Amino acid sequence: MFVDINIAGQKWSALIDTRASDLFISEKAGKKFGLSIKKSNKKIKTINFEEAPTMGVVHNVELQIGEWKAKEDFEVETKVLSSI
Repeated sequence: MFVDINIAGQKWSALIDTRASDLFISEKAGKKFGLSIKKSNKKIKTINFEEAPTMGVVHNVELQIGEWKAKEDFEVETKVLSSI
């Protein structure tokens, strides 16, 4: 399901996965938002791909979905999100 969000002060449409354990953002989107990507040793495993390292993490990103607002951390992922 796609919903309108506000991330780092910019309005976008985002794919929402209500069963995901983490929040993800592509490297391209992270750079577009001007987010500071910090290296990470975390690995992820999805249903359709083998285990893969994330590129890094961005911390305390302002996120708003509807009336809900929070500062959240996003894993920066390149393999799955490269085409999104």
